[in-house]
Order: sequence, then structure tokens, then C-alpha cells
Amino acid sequence: MKGLITRQRLTRLTSFASTQLAVQLIGFAAGILLVRHLAQAQYGYYTLAISMASIAVILSDLGLATATMAIGGRLSGLGAALGHLVADANVIHRRLAWVSLIVVIPCFVLMLMRQQAAPWQVAALSVLIVATAALNVRAGIALSIARLLGHIGLQQKLDLGINLAKLALLMAASWWVLDATVACVVNLAVAAAYFVVLTRHLDVHIELPAQPTAVHATALRQHLYKQAPNSVYFVLSSQLALWLIGFFGSAERVAEVGALSRLAALFTVIAAVSAALVLPYFARHDGHAELRAGFAGINVFYAALLALLCAVAVLFPAPILWVLGGNYGALHTELVWMVVASTFAAWGGTLYSIGCARGWVLPIGLTVSTGLLATTAAASLVDVSTVRGSFVINTVTGATSTVVAFAYFSWQLKRHLRLKAAPT
Repeated sequence: MKGLITRQRLTRLTSFASTQLAVQLIGFAAGILLVRHLAQAQYGYYTLAISMASIAVILSDLGLATATMAIGGRLSGLGAALGHLVADANVIHRRLAWVSLIVVIPCFVLMLMRQQAAPWQVAALSVLIVATAALNVRAGIALSIARLLGHIGLQQKLDLGINLAKLALLMAASWWVLDATVACVVNLAVAAAYFVVLTRHLDVHIELPAQPTAVHATALRQHLYKQAPNSVYFVLSSQLALWLIGFFGSAERVAEVGALSRLAALFTVIAAVSAALVLPYFARHDGHAELRAGFAGINVFYAALLALLCAVAVLFPAPILWVLGGNYGALHTELVWMVVASTFAAWGGTLYSIGCARGWVLPIGLTVSTGLLATTAAASLVDVSTVRGSFVINTVTGATSTVVAFAYFSWQLKRHLRLKAAPT
């Protein structure tokens, strides 16, 4: 692990992780406020809206933020070049956003109408999720550049300030009127604030061109061609179980899935730390020993985390579920399945992301063939209209993707060593 763990890196990691822990505690409080104050049907609508917003983000990104980081890693310190890269990425995003709009809206409308949501609320939520997704993707591109520039402090301050504002807005709304629509309006306001601050920050630190020049358009598209199929597959597979329960089950069952998922706030902290510190590490470093040490450390961490969280969920389910309120106190078995599913999802997602940061993108044929086989097998063995069935499907899918990503990254590491050892 020498070279990977240094005093400076540990200091940055500790500082960032502690800030993210505070951010996620605030976000967790906001999530619990929603769980406790929204009627179950409204929380079901909100859960479906968040799911569709996530899909809209993926479809209008398709790995664009990761591609920006991968290409930008070779342009560090070149403000003008980074400016052209951001401008070219924004042009591609505008085109992808229309694809997101065409695909997501009909699916979302059908799902909510089946859950007997009011037509006005269906229309309002549809507009809100599309606008929120568009702002999140544009902010994600800007954040990739900020991370490459080493401006981690900006993200820390921004996350703290905006999440505090979000919690305050939700608390104020809970005293007046709080439903799925109001909650999504708050999410849109947060996304807008994040976007404005990040874009203004980049205006100061890099040289944005007056007009895009398409200098990096080809390289960005090449990254997208490799990443897009996997991005689409991963978002569809991760949301499939929720869609099944939303289509075959009730809004109350959807609400239970959403409420339990709120308890997975820890994984948001881990994902934030990984995106800010781990992915740039793999993007910048090319030494085989450093890459191998980083890969080993990530897998040891997730294996230990899985064992610890499963033990806590089995031994202490009642105190954990008490946080969600009386409507969700009986979900003991479902809690354990949620922990396992969330851990594997985070584990596999991290391995896939660090591969993308290196340009080692999983072949779509391998991803889809193994994933579809696992998902189909799991769905055939459980009741897809139940909360337990939903998390079992996610567990099997997540575990399969983790194993496949682990094997592929290991193979790429061996290939990298052979290339390094070969005479030039």
C-alpha cells in the first residue's frame, strides 16, 4: 500500500470524509423528515420521482462527467484546454437531454397514473424531475473539473450549505404543506443552487471559450460510446426492482422500499469520498504497484463493511427501524436484504467507476449477459410485488455485477503489467 496511503492523502481523506458525514447526517435528517411527514402514498410518488430523476441523469450523462474527468486528467494545469473540454461536454449534454426527456416522461406518467396519482401532480412531477436532472448533470461536469483542480474545499462548503438549506426548507414546508410535489420543488432549488455556484467557480479558474470549438468532442464521444451502453444497463437494472413493485404493487409498498433505502445514507458518504478522492487517484496514477494497492484496499474495505453492516442489521433491527416511524417498524427481514443489496451496489459501482477513470470500461456484452441472467433468475424466484422480493432482486444483480467488475479489473491490471514490462 506504499504510495497509496500518505500522511497528506490521509489528512485530506479524513477531512473530506468527516465533512461528508456531516452532510449525510443533514441529508439523512431531511430524508427521515419526509418519511415521517408524508402520507405513504405521497412518499411512494416521491420515491418513484427520485427513481425517474436518477434515470434522467444517467440518460443525459451516459458517462459524460467521467469522460470529462478522464480526458481532463491529462490536461491538468491547462486552463484554456479545460475550458474547451467543458464547453464541448456541455454541447453533448444538451443533445442527450432530449433523449432523456423522450424516454423518461412517458414511463413516469404511466407509473404514476397506475398508482392513481392526480393528473396535475403527474404533470408537475414530470416537469420537476426533468429540470432537476438537467441541472444535476451540468453541475456534475463542472464538479469533475473542480476535483481535477484539487478544489475539494469548494465541494465541502457547498454540500454543507446547500443541505442545510434543504433541511430548513423541508422543515418549513412540514409546518405548512408537504407532499411529493413540494419535496421535488425543494430538490430542484437545491440542484439550481449547486449548478450556479459551480459554474461561477469555473468561470474564475478556467478559460471558457466564447463558442465551443469541438476540440475534444471526438474524444468525449469515444468515451461515451464505450460507457453509454453500460450506463444505460446499470441504471435500468438498478431500478428494475422498484419499477416492478411500482407496477405490480401499491404506492405503500413503494414507500416502504423508499423508506428503507433512506437508511443507506452511509453509502452516499462512501460514494462522495470515492468520487472526490479515489477516482482522481486512479485517473492520474499509472504505476502498477499503486493501482494494485488501491484496488486491493477498496475490495478489503467493502468486504469488511458488508460483514459489519449485516451483523448490525441482524442483531439490532428494531432500534434502526424505529427511526422510520411506526409504518415501517415490522420490516426486519427486509432491512437485512436492503443492507446486502446496498453494499453490493456500492461495491460494484465503485469498481466500475475506477475502471472508467482508467479507461477500462466493461464490455457491454459481458455486462448485459451476466446481469440479465442474474436478474431473470432472481425475479423468477420471488414475488416482485413485495418489498423483500425487490431487495432480493437487487442483491442478486448487485452481487453479480460486483464479481464481473472485480474479474475484469483484475484482468486489466495483469494486462497493464505486461504492457509496462514489454520493451518499447
